Amino acid sequence: MLKKKYIAPVGLIITLIIIIIIFYIPIYTLELRPFSDGEIVFSQKVQPGDKFTLKYTHSVALSPVWEIFIIDKDYQIVLIETDFLDHGAGLPYTTFENEIFVEEEGRFKIKNMHRIIPAPFHYRIGEVRENIFYFKGEEINLSSSLGDRLLTLEIGRNNLFNYLIGGSL
Repeated sequence: MLKKKYIAPVGLIITLIIIIIIFYIPIYTLELRPFSDGEIVFSQKVQPGDKFTLKYTHSVALSPVWEIFIIDKDYQIVLIETDFLDHGAGLPYTTFENEIFVEEEGRFKIKNMHRIIPAPFHYRIGEVRENIFYFKGEEINLSSSLGDRLLTLEIGRNNLFNYLIGGSL
């Protein structure tokens, strides 16, 4: 059993550890918000290795294109793969550096990409372009929910306290 003289110092140490965890341990979130008003339309905790996909209908080929991104160890957004159904004007046609061009699952794919996207990442949403966002089993039809708008995607950094109350640093 602890003697009474140790209760206060142990309590103080536990309190300090809790404060450090709540206010100093970073929490990173993937955030989507319209550029015009900045109101968050999606925010979810991320860690290195998490992937998300942006799908849209190509304006010339009128066929779907999937862009697959990963969150790297430095919490940057990195384009790692592009998938598409057809060849044509404006669609990918070649690879660069270590990228490879393959045909899998009925799609043409450029894989092994490592294109770091500068933050913030601005992404045009078109009401008729079927822009869809996929992340951890969640699907958001950005075209129907946002219409014709410019969207900003970025990794937000918060502490646990701000994350839990919905604020930001």
